[in-house]
Amino acid sequence: MNTVIGHKQVLYRMYETISQGRQSHAYLITGPNSVGKKLVAQYIASRLNCENLDRFSCGECQQCRRIAKGVHADCEIVSVDYDGSLHVDGKKRTVITIEQIRKIIRECHLKPYEGKYRVYVVEAADRMSDEASNALLKTLEEPPDQVVIILLTSTLEKILPTLSSRTQVISLKTVNWPELKQGLIDCLSLEDGVAEELAKTCGGKPGIAIKLFQEEDYKKWRSDALNEVEFVAMSRLQDRFVHGGSFAKRYAKDREGVLAILTLWQEWWRDVLVCSFGLNDSIINQSRIDNIVVNANKFGSFNSAKTIRIISTTIEKLQMNFNPSLTIEQMMLKMPIISK
Repeated sequence: MNTVIGHKQVLYRMYETISQGRQSHAYLITGPNSVGKKLVAQYIASRLNCENLDRFSCGECQQCRRIAKGVHADCEIVSVDYDGSLHVDGKKRTVITIEQIRKIIRECHLKPYEGKYRVYVVEAADRMSDEASNALLKTLEEPPDQVVIILLTSTLEKILPTLSSRTQVISLKTVNWPELKQGLIDCLSLEDGVAEELAKTCGGKPGIAIKLFQEEDYKKWRSDALNEVEFVAMSRLQDRFVHGGSFAKRYAKDREGVLAILTLWQEWWRDVLVCSFGLNDSIINQSRIDNIVVNANKFGSFNSAKTIRIISTTIEKLQMNFNPSLTIEQMMLKMPIISK
């Protein structure tokens, strides 16, 4: 799928800039993981080479189709090895090496083969070695014609200031859930209810929503997460403490997955809160309404709202790289306990 979900203002600005021939020779796209940085870079590459320049979104011409499939001769993605594949030397590449950047530099001076522009997308640009960053800097100082370099990073502070100062910075934010919901309906033809559940679960990150949907066991994942929050809500303090330890171990192995679970927990407690006010039609997880009513009667609006704040604070701390074990332990101990 190559359709960008959200970030419409950014896309319109790029459309107008490129249509007027005022594009930059280099961009630095920043934003959280899974927010759509790579797809925005792909949109820029498509606009630069599109055969239908008068259309905001083409996707139909040969140039756009080949870029979307990742087979365009003039569009290349440079990255570390997310998939863990090994190279001829038997090693996994965890940094972007100077050899990778030198390849870009050599090809920069060649004319585009099948399009109008050569476009290089450097994923995880914060993982460039010092030698690679310095080598790329020289190219950005004297950029060749018909070449656009796009750097992607989720940690802007790790990019050399001398490098970022020679690019046009594009900052992407998380997507609000109504826009994300509509994007999932448009791009994946999802039913309204499914799209809303995904949009409210993924923390404004389209990549997480798509990943959850495409996984065959998404429904089981969601059911297990809801079973878990119901278990924690009714558990004794000792049981919560033990569960917090195993939860922290899961976070160490799957950071984004656990954050998605906590976001779903927030959603469930929000259902408990609105139910405590008698607003049952506003409950998202209608399949769990019986259990939600029971917990609304037990916890009430004050304790439900308090729990939502506790989980929200936990998510914020984890995103700011607080100690995971301590943060999750504190969440488990602070959540209200109602005597059975």
